[in-house]
Amino acid sequence: MNALEHLKAKVTVIKPITTHTDPIVQISYTPEPSVFTIRTIISAIANANSPPFNVSVYHPPTLEERARYMQLRERRSLLYRLAFSFVVAIPTFIIGIVYMTLVSRHDSTRMYLMAPMWAGRVSRAEWALFIMSTPVMFYSAGTFHRRSVKEIRALWRKGSKTPVWKRFVRFGSMNLLVSI
Repeated sequence: MNALEHLKAKVTVIKPITTHTDPIVQISYTPEPSVFTIRTIISAIANANSPPFNVSVYHPPTLEERARYMQLRERRSLLYRLAFSFVVAIPTFIIGIVYMTLVSRHDSTRMYLMAPMWAGRVSRAEWALFIMSTPVMFYSAGTFHRRSVKEIRALWRKGSKTPVWKRFVRFGSMNLLVSI
């Protein structure tokens, strides 16, 4: 920090800027009210010509701000999963419901979708529905799968104080029901 060179006697740099991803400088100083304060240091750094800095006092995020950020991130993740499921549900509805039950048996598209594909008796419609539902099962419902596995591990872990008969009675939650 070239801007702090002339304040070297009064300011000690504890942690200098090392990368652009961590632009926080930690300094130590002894204030002299009305002569030498944090404002003196901030103006010295702000007036540096090479490179010009946007200087402010760093206040680390509070616990509430961090919790709010984590909740926002979780909500955004759930919204992405819901939107993905909705986008996949539209062609699934069209193929699975409209073409299989509402369209005439003599329609050329329905006949194409009902024709077997590859080996066996599995139709193109069933393959299409399987291919569209697999990402929904693992991406959109992945949260439920992870949580249900954690709950089962916690209930059946070695050294659990829960009696075995209560493990079967208390077995499961809504996560496990959705996962199954």
